[in-house]
Amino acid sequence: MGNEHAERVNEDHGREHGVRFGPLKRALCEHRYPVTTAELIEQYGGVELETAAETERLDRVLERCEETTFREPWEVRDAILGALGETTVGEEADWSRVSP
Repeated sequence: MGNEHAERVNEDHGREHGVRFGPLKRALCEHRYPVTTAELIEQYGGVELETAAETERLDRVLERCEETTFREPWEVRDAILGALGETTVGEEADWSRVSP
């Protein structure tokens, strides 16, 4: 099941649920886990995430997350998507296409 989640994190050129992660996606996949929210903020906090509605810095998004420790890249992704909320995040169809 871990590979399935890793593949999801690598899909669609850095876009998940209508959020453009850009180079952060690869960085999160290659990062050593477990990792804390504070460590992610220290290392990647200035990275900007683009949505259809706005651009928001990762540090501000992670500060809204309930999780404090992540064991897998997909956990970070899910926490970010949850913190951005349904009004910012697109539907599943926006990211379901697998890149070649």
